Amino acid sequence: MIDPPVANLADPAFWEEEYLGEVPLPVRPDRSIAFERCLTNALERHAPVTNGQRVLEVGCAPAKWLVFYAERFGADVEGVEYTGRGASLSRMNLELTRVRGKIHHSDFFRIEPSRFDLVLSLGFIEHFDDIEAAFARHVEFVAPSGRLVIGVPNYRGLNRWLQRLSDVDHLAMHNARAMEPQLYYQLAARNGLQLSYADHIGGFDPIIIKLGRRRALPFVLLAGRYRRLRIADRINHPLASSYLLVVMQRT
Repeated sequence: MIDPPVANLADPAFWEEEYLGEVPLPVRPDRSIAFERCLTNALERHAPVTNGQRVLEVGCAPAKWLVFYAERFGADVEGVEYTGRGASLSRMNLELTRVRGKIHHSDFFRIEPSRFDLVLSLGFIEHFDDIEAAFARHVEFVAPSGRLVIGVPNYRGLNRWLQRLSDVDHLAMHNARAMEPQLYYQLAARNGLQLSYADHIGGFDPIIIKLGRRRALPFVLLAGRYRRLRIADRINHPLASSYLLVVMQRT
């Protein structure tokens, strides 16, 4: 347990009002949505588990990826969620999809660690000021020979420019250091992990741009039309793709 906890750049209102908003349940990853299709494909290829292995998702609401791991691989799933609404939605989603699992309504930095075969952390670590401490906390939950999967939105290059143009306050809730692939090579080596996969996925996708001021709207709408093309899934670049995914294994 980290005491005091690392500082969170995003308050609970961000998660409960902006991120979760109106969530229709039940919900699973939707392959018709470009980003979810790309992430699903990457997880199937680079971070599968076997039947009965334990999977923990950090910041899990609304638990769609826990449903994915349970239904696709037969995993035993658990999630940690620190907002009341997020925990409630996650539990309800597991119930409606008939997935047996456990949701811990708790601060990830306060909960007693248990060991898992795979720890999944999507869109979480970039919201903290101390990336090194947040990363080390994740490792405490990884079993020997287990894997840690971290995914973060890529607010670098073109995406950073668009987000700054549209809503600079939203950008300020994200630590750009978490979006540097080289950092994970260093953190893995420092924490007894071996990096097996690190790449940008999702292509250029305006889905990650939070629209505030309307100056970015014409460009985002145009880019949205481009992103409907399936070939765009395979066109990736560190300064344009929407997501960075890293998979590491405990040695």
